[in-house]
Amino acid sequence: MAMVNQTSKSLSRVWKAASKLTSQERILLAKYLLDSVVSVDLNDETDWQALSLTAFESDWDNPDDAVYDNWRELFDVSAR
Repeated sequence: MAMVNQTSKSLSRVWKAASKLTSQERILLAKYLLDSVVSVDLNDETDWQALSLTAFESDWDNPDDAVYDNWRELFDVSAR
């Protein structure tokens, strides 16, 4: 509960300070705060994509699947 009270006090001070800013200054502050959160999420998404790509590549490029590398020849499909 003490942490909540401390956070509430901190937010109250920030809110009071922000209320003294102009509309344009508040918009810039909001953009900065949003960007700081969104960029973290985008980095997390990039990490997940890299992990999934690695898993996909290891599944795709394996000796058991190599027979399908020449699928056109295997299934008698001509190139256009």
